[in-house]
Amino acid sequence: MSSYHDETAYDPAGMEGHVLDWANQPSPFKFYKKIAPLPMPEPRPTTAGFWEAALAWPPPAAGPALADSADLAGLLQLAAGLTKRSGPQGLRAWASAGALHPCELYLAACDVDGAPQGLCHFDPASGGLHLLWPGRLATHIGRALAGPPARLGFFISAIHWRSLWKYRQRAYRYCLLDAGHLLANLELACAAHGLAPRTILGFPDTAAGVMAGVADRDEAIMAIVQAGPPPADPGPEQPGLPPLDLAAKPLGAVIGRDRRVLAAHAHGELFVAQPEPDWPEPEPGEHDQPLPPPTPPGEPSLWAVVHARRSRRNFVHAGLERRALATLLAAALPARGPMTARLLLAPGRDLAMGVYDYLPDRRALRPVVPGVDSRAALAQACLGQGWIGRAALTLCLWADLEKLERDFGPRAYRRAMIAAGRAGQRLYLAATALGLGCCGVGAFYDERAARAAALPPGGRLLYALACGPVKGWPGAPSAD
Repeated sequence: MSSYHDETAYDPAGMEGHVLDWANQPSPFKFYKKIAPLPMPEPRPTTAGFWEAALAWPPPAAGPALADSADLAGLLQLAAGLTKRSGPQGLRAWASAGALHPCELYLAACDVDGAPQGLCHFDPASGGLHLLWPGRLATHIGRALAGPPARLGFFISAIHWRSLWKYRQRAYRYCLLDAGHLLANLELACAAHGLAPRTILGFPDTAAGVMAGVADRDEAIMAIVQAGPPPADPGPEQPGLPPLDLAAKPLGAVIGRDRRVLAAHAHGELFVAQPEPDWPEPEPGEHDQPLPPPTPPGEPSLWAVVHARRSRRNFVHAGLERRALATLLAAALPARGPMTARLLLAPGRDLAMGVYDYLPDRRALRPVVPGVDSRAALAQACLGQGWIGRAALTLCLWADLEKLERDFGPRAYRRAMIAAGRAGQRLYLAATALGLGCCGVGAFYDERAARAAALPPGGRLLYALACGPVKGWPGAPSAD
């Protein structure tokens, strides 16, 4: 949806000052007025390897099958838990713009030994579950999504005010990108627990909101994931209405809204389930440069990689080797999607600097502007953040939003932004597994950034990520 993206574009001539209202910063955790979290057992770390899950698409059932509530606690910890208790909110498993964490995670479990049966809200502060709607809901959820029932169903939402507080009208971009970050972790966490995930982005909005107990304008469902086979008893098709008294505690004394954010979300609403699109594959080009197969140097566990991930941007002037680039890109972008991946590369030992497109299905580079170093120009376009110009690789995820909506309907903007966030989180994790730094950038002067990345007419930058060697970090997590 180009209108919202253009309305919220940053322009150096039109930027207004904005003072953060620290007294009314929204809470990073969601609590309910009348529902206390049920404790879960200590999370059981999975031994599944990161690369085994990340280099296949869709993510395969790579680890031992989820057996009980301790495994479920481990899955939730990998997807959305606290990886370090530091400060008032701790460090989360998924990257978030400004550490505002607008997203929440809900799950409907069926036949998980020791876990509540029904719809729950995951509380990362305690690791517990708020039981919102008891009962067997697998048939009901599958029917609403025009698919089969599954042992686990997950709902990712975003609370707009958490991002609005800092980013104002641009907040919807960050809510979607953050939903993609959390989605990437959730898909990999399911795979690591022997559950092949099925991601649904074309769900009916109202039905999804009712199922998750999210029925107001301030919080919206962004993505749904089903995982596991149908349970032996998936429950009735019509389990009745969910409990009505699910009031959450206010995030603060003030709750803000923005008409552009609300309108942008409403523009993509669906009333019936929509199948996942088959995204077009670019035609082969005579100058395409195949990359070598991905060759990770070891197999650290997904658990170790997620817990080691941080935003690291103290880049040094050093390029990437071709095999390292191939491994990074294969993990971040395992299949084609609604956006295009453009690379700004520093010169490496066996890589020529320049601007390239990455073709995921063929794992190849396509030269766009060979021999030109555009990293400094992009750094200036990203509000003068000089560290971007030192990174060995900058991944620019972009789309022609008008064409995307013409071809795939108004839901396409959500799909593109969430796909960009998913790719970004996967790049964070792949960089961590290789001992490299990575940091995402959602704040940029849009027109200048498009020029720096040599985007074609109509192309709009969705997300940029800088990646490469950094100083002061001991390196990749060790392989088990």
